[in-house]
Amino acid sequence: MNVLIIGLGSIAQKHIHVLRELVPEVSIFALRSSLNALPQSGITNIYSLEDIQNYNFHFALICSPSKMHLQNIKDLLPLRIPIMVEKPLFVSQEQIRQFESEFKPPFPLIYVACNLRFHPLILFLKDYLKKEQDKIYEVNAYCGSYLPNWRPNQDYRLGYSAIKELGGGVHLDLIHEPDYLIYLFGSPVSTKSSNRKVSHLEIDTIDSSNYLFQYPDFQAQITLNYFRRDTKRVLEIVRENDTLLVDFLTSEVKNLTTSKVVFKAKEISIYTTYEKQMQYFLSCLKEGISPMNSIHEAIDTLKLVL
Repeated sequence: MNVLIIGLGSIAQKHIHVLRELVPEVSIFALRSSLNALPQSGITNIYSLEDIQNYNFHFALICSPSKMHLQNIKDLLPLRIPIMVEKPLFVSQEQIRQFESEFKPPFPLIYVACNLRFHPLILFLKDYLKKEQDKIYEVNAYCGSYLPNWRPNQDYRLGYSAIKELGGGVHLDLIHEPDYLIYLFGSPVSTKSSNRKVSHLEIDTIDSSNYLFQYPDFQAQITLNYFRRDTKRVLEIVRENDTLLVDFLTSEVKNLTTSKVVFKAKEISIYTTYEKQMQYFLSCLKEGISPMNSIHEAIDTLKLVL
């Protein structure tokens, strides 16, 4: 199996790790932007789009800065090979309009990677909520953490999260929350949003996002921020007969009404969701089926977020 990767940052390294675990014979090629790019063990460098045509790639993996995703997809579409692109797909309404005006379906298989869909808690909820079918009254999703603590060995002001031009901002970084709500409950019938910069952080990007997703029988509120020093990531589901609390930090689902733990995930490593996601994507390739979170679905989610 030959795989082309664009972008060799930390996310790409996770994908490379799980690929080598799942497909030991995989050959990995990287499209580099500079002839001076440092080599990486076991990875063959490619320096031009023309060189890509000399290889038979099974799929391409886009892990470049989010702002570059549109151009990367444009470059790859003529090759008609499957694509996995890291979230967020694009970074602005303008990029969405540009893509939709220049390209029309059918597209090759394109999957937008939102690895939290493969978190054991989300996988449990997907099945549990179908079986229980208790009426939902209210949903609250919250993710807050302190941006300078994300990468302790780096100056947070220099990372893409802090720079608007690169596509940073909490509304895009933490698009997982809107995405998994849509995965669990479907698309809302209407939305309201508020995206602002409110903290002392030395960034020019949005650090506070709030959304209200209106469903036929309930509403879901989403709160995202870069400035909470005591990290919190939870999902609360208020139902007719109980309240479920999904805590991503403790990896458990608790029924607050009965004070019982409904589900406790086994030990989760940094690669858990990436491995399950890659297994899913490879199965889609093998079976020739269209993946969830296709480019159309990802664009619909982005339109809500933006």
